[in-house]
Amino acid sequence: MKKSIIAIAVSSAALASVSTYAAEGSTVDVYGNIQYAYTDNDAGSDFEDNGSTFGFKGETKINDDLTAFFKYELEADADQKKSGVDVNLDQAFVGLKGNFGKVQVGSFDSIYNNAIQDSVDQFEYLGFSSNNTTSEGDTIAYFSPSMGGFEVQASAQVKGTDNANDGTALTLVGKYNVDALTVALGYDSLENDQADDENTIGLSVGYDIQSNLNVTAKFETTKDAEDRVGLSARYGYGAGDVYASAQVISPDQGDEYNEAGVGVTYSLASNVYVYGEVASIEASADADADTQTAVGVYYGF
Repeated sequence: MKKSIIAIAVSSAALASVSTYAAEGSTVDVYGNIQYAYTDNDAGSDFEDNGSTFGFKGETKINDDLTAFFKYELEADADQKKSGVDVNLDQAFVGLKGNFGKVQVGSFDSIYNNAIQDSVDQFEYLGFSSNNTTSEGDTIAYFSPSMGGFEVQASAQVKGTDNANDGTALTLVGKYNVDALTVALGYDSLENDQADDENTIGLSVGYDIQSNLNVTAKFETTKDAEDRVGLSARYGYGAGDVYASAQVISPDQGDEYNEAGVGVTYSLASNVYVYGEVASIEASADADADTQTAVGVYYGF
C-alpha cells in the first residue's frame, strides 16, 4: 500500500510539472492503447499482445510561423504478468513545422512503407510479406506541404563509420491527390541494408469509388530480389470497415506464389473496436499455404 501511495504522489507531481510547462505555451499529451488478439495458424493458437503502446507527444509554439514538436512512444507486452516486462522503443522524434512543411529527426515509420506497402497490407494483426526497406532509426525526414495536390517526402538514415552498415540510406516519396485519385511513387536505396546496387521501387494507385469505398493497386520491385503486385479494397459500412487484400509475389528465381486475406472491424466507441481476420499466407512457391485467423480488440486512450 505504501508503494502505491508513493507512486501516486510521484505521478501527481510529474503531471503537475507538465501542466505548469503547458501553461507557458507548450502542450504535452499522454496517450496510448491496449491491444489483444487470439490467433490460430499451422503452428498453433495463442492469446497475445498486439502492439500495446504508451507515449508522450507535445508542441511548443516558437512564433506565428514556426512550431516545435516531439513524440516519444514505447511498446510493452500487456498479455501476461511477469516480473520483468520488456519495454521497447516504438518511435521517438523531434521536429519543426511551418509553412515550409515539416522536418523531423529520430526513429519513426518508413515513409516508403506508409505510402506504398500499407495501402495493401491493411490488417490489424495478420500481415503480408513486403519488399525490403531501410530499417528505422537514426533518420531525418522532410515532408512538404501540399502544392496543388502534390507532396514530396524525403528521408535519410545516417550511420556513422563505427557501424557495421555505414553510409546514408535515402528514401524518396512523391504523392499526388486529385479528387478521388491518389498516386504515390516511392524509392528506397537500401544503402545500409543491402548490396550497393540493390534498391526498392514502388507505385501505389488508390481510387475512391464512393466516399466509403476505396480500391488500391500496388507494384513493388527490389533489384535482383522479387516483385510484388497487390490489390486491396476497403468499405466503410457505418459501424466499421470490411477489407480485403491480395498480392502475387514473383521471386527473381523460382515460381510465383500468392497471399490473400479479408477482415472486418466493428466500433463499440470512437476509441474502441473489435475485429476478425482470416488470410492464406504462402512462405514460398514450394510451401503449403498457411491459413491464419485472428480476432482482437483495440482500446485507445
